[in-house]
Amino acid sequence: MNRFTTLFKKSIRYIKNFGLIEFFKKAKDYIKSKLKKKQDNLEYSKLISIEKFNKNSIRKEINDFKYKPLISVVIPTYKTPIKYLNEAIKSVENQFYDNFEIIVYDDGSRDLDLENYLKRLSAKKLKVFFSKKNLGISKITNLAVSKSEGEYIVFLDHDDTLSPNALYEVLKIINKNKNVDYIYSDEDKLSEKGEREDPFFKPDFSYDLLLSCMYITHIRVIKKTTFEKLNGLDSSYDGAQDWDFALRLYEKKGNFFHIPKILYHWRKSASSTASESSNAKNYAYQRQKKLLEDHLKRIKVNATVKDGLWKGSYKIDYTISGNPKVEIIIPFKDKVEYLGDCIDSIKRKTTYKNYEICIVNNQSVKDETKKYISGLKDVVVLNYNKSFNFSLINNFAVKRTQSDYIIFLNNDTKIITPNWIENMLSLAQRKDTGAVGGLLLYKDNTVQHAGIIVGLGGVAAHSHRGFDSHSNGHGGLLTVIRDVSAVTAACMMVERSKFLKIKGFDENLKIAYNDVDLCLRLLNLGYRSVYTPYAKLYHYESKTREKTVGENDHDTGIFLKKWKHYIKKGDSFYNINLTHSKEDYSFRKI
Repeated sequence: MNRFTTLFKKSIRYIKNFGLIEFFKKAKDYIKSKLKKKQDNLEYSKLISIEKFNKNSIRKEINDFKYKPLISVVIPTYKTPIKYLNEAIKSVENQFYDNFEIIVYDDGSRDLDLENYLKRLSAKKLKVFFSKKNLGISKITNLAVSKSEGEYIVFLDHDDTLSPNALYEVLKIINKNKNVDYIYSDEDKLSEKGEREDPFFKPDFSYDLLLSCMYITHIRVIKKTTFEKLNGLDSSYDGAQDWDFALRLYEKKGNFFHIPKILYHWRKSASSTASESSNAKNYAYQRQKKLLEDHLKRIKVNATVKDGLWKGSYKIDYTISGNPKVEIIIPFKDKVEYLGDCIDSIKRKTTYKNYEICIVNNQSVKDETKKYISGLKDVVVLNYNKSFNFSLINNFAVKRTQSDYIIFLNNDTKIITPNWIENMLSLAQRKDTGAVGGLLLYKDNTVQHAGIIVGLGGVAAHSHRGFDSHSNGHGGLLTVIRDVSAVTAACMMVERSKFLKIKGFDENLKIAYNDVDLCLRLLNLGYRSVYTPYAKLYHYESKTREKTVGENDHDTGIFLKKWKHYIKKGDSFYNINLTHSKEDYSFRKI
């Protein structure tokens, strides 16, 4: 079945299920995403064209390293096209760091041409082994590792390639930290024509992201003693064995390290999961869900694993403990048309029952406001009669409420997802969670907020702003639960005890960056901020307050003074290869 026939059948099925109007919307989004992808690949090809390595400088640096361990590159093979395998092996032989060995272990291919090719390859640095029968990826990989002599293992799929600086970059890391257990890098894909495209510039280690998808796949470097302590790969998860290993290593408090460079080229092919059109290896998706379930059982966490918003992604639904009360605090000044829509959407759509709405009136003057307030039922009304200070207003409200959890909500928001509170609460209840934020959209269904990146624009700005809400974002990051440095207080949930522990919002930050500051102070105490796309709201940003030129300069100065070290270090959940001047995940100009 060709791609056109497959696409046609999918279209007919979609029209039957959702109707013609929704189909045209979907088609429009699909075309937009394809055009963006084409533009991204064009920009990426420009970056590749100026990618240069100073070989003499690299080799001099390698010579100066005190620690130069043998690195074993393990390549399991099974009915591999010789052309691709040859390219994989050549990419290892062309490494700047040459203290390596290559272990090729064939998994019972019974392919005479491949066998003859492999037999001709055997050399001092290249060892070839054959299994008489097909054992599966985990068992054959474990056998290959058992034949290795290196201190570190690099796992290379039989049709992929390494960048020539891959082992050199690994060497740099292990010279700085010999205790590192697992190293991963950024990656791109090889088209069937051999062209590099679709780069994925990854964040540093993020546990919530690892629960959502296996994003730390390539390059994958594991200390051999670590691999052996965990008894290698588990064949019951074949097709998803690497993800299982990573989670078992996390359980043992293993050290993960990210190299923010493209060191691995993952080949797209008809049988590869790197190909977005491929339905190959569907069994792997079933095992992915199982390994997540098994991980949660091992760490004694009560949760359900559900399919995510794209294939290969998952949603962990943590069981809510008890029936905690949630206070929704909404500051406002007049503009009751927005406040009314906000409150109405909460009451009409919210499925969670144990919540209370608390509105904080900040010097409203209009008669229509007084009339609206007098007609409200089941809403707590507080009056704050001083000039606007976002931090003071919310701290004032928290002191006058008694709920277990607090949602700070802007008055110019509207609920989209009925179970928005449940989706935030399930994350906020975890011991190591600080603040939880949702996906906020503009009226035109483009993204307003999907987490905050500290340092973007020089201070802090929103992730994926302007993306279409149907997009998955860079590397799928828009539509998965993941750790972030901060979330916006336009819709933020925090456990009361944690909020009080850090004494609430910094009241010196009157207007701007008070939410980012709160999240960073929580992070300093070990409480991570989490973004979830499963709490979705509209946010008509800046419609309820008129800004004065320069009004945020005071807050910006305070924030930069407090957090310049964090900005200088770089947001660990945002890749240094991505732009700091825009919110669109475009590539940094070199």
